[in-house]
Amino acid sequence: MAYLTIDDTIAAIASPAGIGKRGIIRISGPSVSQIVSETFAFDEPPDLKDVHRATRFAGNLRLSQNLLPAVLLYWPDHRSYTRQPSAEFHTFGSTPLLEMALHRLCDNGARLAEPGEFTLRAFLSGRMDLTQAEAVLAVIDAESEKKLTLALNQLSGGLTGPLTETKQTLMNVLAELEAGLDFVEEDIEFIASDQITSALRAGLDQLQLIERQIHQRGGDGQEFKVAFSGLPNVGKSSLFNALVESDQAIVTDVAGTTTDFITATSEFEGIAVQLIDTAGLESVKADAADSPSNIMQTAQQKRVAEIDNAQLILLCVGPNAQSHQWATQEMELLHRRGQEFLLALTKSDLRLGSDSDSQFASVQQLQNQVTRLTGSRRKLISVSSHSGENLQRLKFEISATAIALSTSENAVVGSTLLRTKESLRLCSSSIASALEAAEGDFGQEIVAAEIRQALDALGQIVGTVYNDDVLDLVFGRFCIGK
Repeated sequence: MAYLTIDDTIAAIASPAGIGKRGIIRISGPSVSQIVSETFAFDEPPDLKDVHRATRFAGNLRLSQNLLPAVLLYWPDHRSYTRQPSAEFHTFGSTPLLEMALHRLCDNGARLAEPGEFTLRAFLSGRMDLTQAEAVLAVIDAESEKKLTLALNQLSGGLTGPLTETKQTLMNVLAELEAGLDFVEEDIEFIASDQITSALRAGLDQLQLIERQIHQRGGDGQEFKVAFSGLPNVGKSSLFNALVESDQAIVTDVAGTTTDFITATSEFEGIAVQLIDTAGLESVKADAADSPSNIMQTAQQKRVAEIDNAQLILLCVGPNAQSHQWATQEMELLHRRGQEFLLALTKSDLRLGSDSDSQFASVQQLQNQVTRLTGSRRKLISVSSHSGENLQRLKFEISATAIALSTSENAVVGSTLLRTKESLRLCSSSIASALEAAEGDFGQEIVAAEIRQALDALGQIVGTVYNDDVLDLVFGRFCIGK
């Protein structure tokens, strides 16, 4: 990769191709001051050695035989985009004139920049990390306000902040462990075992949350996945059929009819939504005599997998106390895991009865819990597949959640999603291994080794650890001049 050299001065046309009122030529590198002095005729000549901040100058670019009116924007030091001396020449947007001016700059010591080289230098100088560099490209390529917002959130550090926090946690633990290993014969405890496990557990929770958010929120343009979850015979399949307006799922009064997951795609408020009807939750007992059949075991495994991969969990809650108790526990679990959920109170046409007062109190408790966990009362919806009550409202809330998640500050641009997926998995796996070693008292050397692997994986995400292939992958997709 030839353009890893940062000791020379690069130049490129930075404005879009084609005819325009204004064209921009950008240069950056250690020879900027010399090149500017030789190629730019100032209206009021300054001593560039006395310029210590970003300054605007009027004048003309010297071509071979002519002067080209231009405005010079000059950054003399590290406060530029690349953290190198930099300059931009703003002039007429004529392509032949811009190319003539660019050749003039190259004749005086600059070289033509490679694709993405200006942003690459910003990355190599520490101006931004790799996830932010990818966001720069996403800002340039944004085709809609939603994509632009997503890219700007990532550029401003929406992903970098949590990753940096996790990295610092791991580095602090590693420093204490290595200090203890250096003085192992002195019998000095630099960090207590419970502090190690607590810090590792916090780091693992943070990484798994980021991993889940990236997986769930990064797939812009893909179908929004909604998984149904609930106890057997609470009306999941009936609600599934009502939402997709078909009889795709088998509906009977016998609990546990659904032993596999069923999917269907619909469009709610212009949003493509994939609905996934999973098997009803069954408790798996350790006693072999009472354990479910292989079919039910497989169904429950598939149920867990679909819920883990879904972007929204639709908790279907029947009118009985057991279902309400399950929903109470499930909401707390999903909230801790950082997964989005809606609560659908099914069979609303059957809820009134002799115990209506107790049902009302139980529903009110669920409503209070939903509001506390999500900050919104709209996340609980009473629906009826039979009468159609609130089905349209449920569709609206599903689509609203999809839109909200697509612009979350934790969402990532597509290139970051593809590049970081494996590194995040490796990092989480290493932290989990370090936690297992710490809890099992396997030795601080093993804990420290696993933490180092986790830090290496984190470094690959933000770019503190990289190779030429990774940089080619990221910056090779830029256009010249960016």
